[in-house]
Amino acid sequence: MKLFLGILLVSSSVASAYVPSKEAIRLLSNPNGGKVTLVKQDLISLERLETMFTMDTHTPGLAAMLKRNSLRHGGKAVPVLIKVMKESKYPEQNRWQATMLLGRIMGKKSAPFIARFADHPHWMMRVASLKALLALKQDTYHHVYSKALRDPSLIVRVQALDNISRMQIKPLAPHVWNMLYDQTNYSGDAGNLKRTSIVKSVIRTLGDVKYTNAQRPLTKLIQNPKYQDLIEDLDYSLEKITGEVSPNTVDQRRKFWSKLTVAETKKI
Repeated sequence: MKLFLGILLVSSSVASAYVPSKEAIRLLSNPNGGKVTLVKQDLISLERLETMFTMDTHTPGLAAMLKRNSLRHGGKAVPVLIKVMKESKYPEQNRWQATMLLGRIMGKKSAPFIARFADHPHWMMRVASLKALLALKQDTYHHVYSKALRDPSLIVRVQALDNISRMQIKPLAPHVWNMLYDQTNYSGDAGNLKRTSIVKSVIRTLGDVKYTNAQRPLTKLIQNPKYQDLIEDLDYSLEKITGEVSPNTVDQRRKFWSKLTVAETKKI
């Protein structure tokens, strides 16, 4: 007897673990009226898949095994993946895997559900949410990405920058610019702050989204020897913003960008 997922599951010890959540029903609903069907063997196999997600993440070949088995089940694996994502009893790296696999199996339809995990208490799940949205090319979740730019976790902030950069989300450029003044992106006490590696990512992202308002401030920074460690990043962004190619040496670059910016300012 075939069982219809989202409509009816036989009440048995095997099937009871896979009563679909509301999220699973929504993701698996077919506008054309089709249904995802399960037979008894599917339920047994899915139970094994769920058990795999409980395994130690250091188990050799586990990531490949989770991917292979989840993709083999396709849409039938959705209830398991959602369960893993939502429950803390599973190792965080396996929950990461489930998030990425859900996006791959269900595509853009899964984006609203995955985006909710950008507010998850664990930083790894927040990163997984952002990475999955990037893989799905979801460039409209501005509120999610702008909030992530202020995340307590440096890794989450870096991932948010990567999303904005790769998807060219220009409306978020001012939020990226504000990160240069956010002290959480620096280390040390208030009187002796040091730039962390994320500052370079911020500067490059400004170039990737072609934030023209940053041209003059970046030009001033590249003139200042105090920012010698950012020369390559500043030059990268200025080239992206202006479409110009600078000379090779540091001194020539400084003169080049100064003259260009002054000339463009006079045109305004």
